Amino acid sequence: MDPGFQTRKRKERLYNKMHKGAVGVCMGVTAIGGLLLCLKVYEYFRYIQPLHNAQNKLSQDELLLEGRSREDSPNVDLST
Repeated sequence: MDPGFQTRKRKERLYNKMHKGAVGVCMGVTAIGGLLLCLKVYEYFRYIQPLHNAQNKLSQDELLLEGRSREDSPNVDLST
């Protein structure tokens, strides 16, 4: 039997445990990051997009109302 066999086996076992721990940490970080990304996408479609749509509708309605009020006023000079 090789005299350095036991020390190599111990080192190999230590390296395997360290690698397994690092892989576990990376998987955990990936899972948590994925969950946070899903949460942000949910928040966007649940809260932010409807707010943007409502603001766009209000601004369009305001522009339409402004256009109607200009057409309806009798003292507007349309000639150039």
